[in-house]
Amino acid sequence: MLTKSALPALFLLASGPALATVPESAGSFQDWSAWVYKEGGRPHCYIYAQAVEKAPARLDHGDVSFFVRSVRQAATKTEASLNVGYDFQPGSTVRAAIGDETFQLMVKGQNAWLPTAEEEDDLLAAMKGGSEMSIRATSRRGNPTSYTFSLDGVTAAIQQMQKQCP
Repeated sequence: MLTKSALPALFLLASGPALATVPESAGSFQDWSAWVYKEGGRPHCYIYAQAVEKAPARLDHGDVSFFVRSVRQAATKTEASLNVGYDFQPGSTVRAAIGDETFQLMVKGQNAWLPTAEEEDDLLAAMKGGSEMSIRATSRRGNPTSYTFSLDGVTAAIQQMQKQCP
């Protein structure tokens, strides 16, 4: 299992071409942490948390993390993603629930994202107003899986990300 300090570097390795710098902590906020790195001389930021509950317990879920990264696009300023330690069932969707709100995420390999940028602001608002986020997914082998993420500290982590990468 990866340590919390190894996950930020792993995120960067999985996110694209070689980067100029290794991420540095921009702060820990209860169950969330903020990170910043430079690419092409510009700061890039993300926040992440690890699942506090994984079910069923008999399965090896690997590392299960939820990320929100800053992006520079007209439609949105963030991109949320779920990363797990196994492949999702192709063609399936991941369901994220926060209070009464639900979001469907599309899958590819070990990752899941919102299908449209327009949903990003709604997801972040729900995360800021919620206490936990429940995730339901299906593995490539057909196993139903579920995860719980604490949202304690997510608002402060988002604020730090926005401060570091306006």
